[in-house]
Amino acid sequence: MTARPVTSVFDGTTGGSDRSGRRTHIIQLLRDAKTPLSAAEVADAVGIHVNTARFHLESLVDVGLATRESETRVEPGRRRILYSGTLPNQTHERAQGYRLLSQFLVAKIASSHPEMGPDMYEVGSQWGKYLTTRPDPSDVFTSEQLDQKLVEKLDALWFAPELVHGPKPYLVLHNCPFYDSASRSPSVVCQLHVGMLNGSLEELRSSHRVVEIAPRERPHLCRALLGPRSNDDNTAVPMVLPTEAQHAMDIEAVEESPDEVNAWASLDSIR
Repeated sequence: MTARPVTSVFDGTTGGSDRSGRRTHIIQLLRDAKTPLSAAEVADAVGIHVNTARFHLESLVDVGLATRESETRVEPGRRRILYSGTLPNQTHERAQGYRLLSQFLVAKIASSHPEMGPDMYEVGSQWGKYLTTRPDPSDVFTSEQLDQKLVEKLDALWFAPELVHGPKPYLVLHNCPFYDSASRSPSVVCQLHVGMLNGSLEELRSSHRVVEIAPRERPHLCRALLGPRSNDDNTAVPMVLPTEAQHAMDIEAVEESPDEVNAWASLDSIR
């Protein structure tokens, strides 16, 4: 029985792709922009060539995740093509309400049950299994192919993932949808997310598990080390937290400029 190649799955609501979350990154950039953006502006923000940016933008227009319009100008000259996202802006009152609710819930859990890490990991594991379709018994995939399936799932959930291969493979998550809450209570939010990752890998029957998580190496950037599964898969995963000084800077950034940190800080991190 031969291994079946994994085909890229395009998620029509999130822009999932095989390009390590770059298209997801552009969708969020368009969604959070207060005015339409040109291909050159998107290229500068994401750190890619303008032709690559234009290719992604036109692909998003084709599937209804972005709109295209000609620039309105009164001066002579060639009008630019501008792009806007079609998904609700994160600054929308309803989206902000859900985000605030999650912060209250996490804060209550962290203050009332400071040792909730293992329980949150278990909840996340159930979540990950629920989100993942178990392969048929006749299907045969390599570990790398199963890792890619996890990347596609994370891309659909707005984590903008990047899978780095090597003797010690790891995931880089370029966006945290719960950045504010995770900055204040990583033992709750990050263990929930790690449980989700490992629950998904278990459901995929992968030999890999996340064995260590390094939250907030930079704002909106986490690193998850992959390793062989063990008999302790149902326990919380060790976390390598940033220094107290880095943590204080994260909290200050959240308090002083919530719009900025919610709109994908470190926009130049994806290449």
